Amino acid sequence: MSGISSSVEQMTQGHRRNVQQLAVFYTSHNNIYAINIAKVKAFVIKDEVTINDTPSDSKIIAGIATIRGEPVTLVNLDAWLGQQKMEMDQYKLIIYCEFNHKKVGFLIKDMLDIVEKTTDELRHTEETNSKITYTTYVKVHDKNELCTVFNAEQLLKDIGWTDDGEAAVNKYVDSPLISEKLVLAAEDSGVAREVLSKFFKKAKINFEIYNNGALLLQRVKEINPDKIGLIITDIEMPEADGFQVATFIKENNTYNHIPVIVNSSMTTDAVKNKMHAIGVDGFIGKTDVQALYEATKRFLLK
Repeated sequence: MSGISSSVEQMTQGHRRNVQQLAVFYTSHNNIYAINIAKVKAFVIKDEVTINDTPSDSKIIAGIATIRGEPVTLVNLDAWLGQQKMEMDQYKLIIYCEFNHKKVGFLIKDMLDIVEKTTDELRHTEETNSKITYTTYVKVHDKNELCTVFNAEQLLKDIGWTDDGEAAVNKYVDSPLISEKLVLAAEDSGVAREVLSKFFKKAKINFEIYNNGALLLQRVKEINPDKIGLIITDIEMPEADGFQVATFIKENNTYNHIPVIVNSSMTTDAVKNKMHAIGVDGFIGKTDVQALYEATKRFLLK
């Protein structure tokens, strides 16, 4: 366990080999789920932290845990997934994460493994179940078992940490960003695509949004690079992720003049440092419409 914990910050090199690293774990009844390791700050033994109950109308919120001296909202994944919750003492671990600079911990039954999967091995399923991003198969006792990568964007919306962006767009987009150049965006989350679309339309931006990085890169190769004013990319996507998008643009002399902004809920220092090392021009937390407006204005109208 300590080996896994100490390796979390270093396990974000997979984009160089076109793989995602997944932390695979058990929920109740030994259902197998996973989360991208780049979203994880630490794996914490539940009994080693203080957990306080907090008044909440939500069955999803299990309390507030104190981790590394900070209050962390504790989420019961079983409750959110519609599974029967276990007794509190049956949960062994907390997956401690950071999304949009907010700290959250997921109660899990136990850790199973950390695996690498190529983007081809991840089947995108959000359109059939909004709580699921991908499904794949993992080895458990020499047998292939179905593993589900849950949709953190949908979870954050369900607990009230994000919304459809309407109010923020109306508040912060105070003038149009008129440009002849095209803004290309890659985003696989339906929740986030909705916010981006509202933002672009309100700002009167000429834009195209693609469901993954591969489709965006295909479009980049089809048009005159001087016509592209800005690329906005998520990180965790099928076929080609944000690391691959940024690397392709910034390591190619034909395209490296195009500004690249990362728009992601994966806001840990390890992820941001890796993106800055690739050479991206900006990194903003997903659904931070004010920061998105300011960054787009700076690069599109320069």
